[in-house]
Amino acid sequence: MSNEDQGESLPPKLPVVAILLGSIAAFITAGAVSWSTPDGNLVVTLVPALAIGLTVFGLALRRFRRGGSK
Repeated sequence: MSNEDQGESLPPKLPVVAILLGSIAAFITAGAVSWSTPDGNLVVTLVPALAIGLTVFGLALRRFRRGGSK
């Protein structure tokens, strides 16, 4: 089997930059929400953090996949 055949059978890897950007956005959002809310409720902190983190991850992933295909 050649290297080209092996490369086609493997699923594409997620770009590390997209994962890092999503994680950083989630941590910053969690810190900002935790600091701005007086009760420190876990749900109140995690829901916006996950929403923003996943949104940034999705946008970065789409951007890097689209940029790599050109």
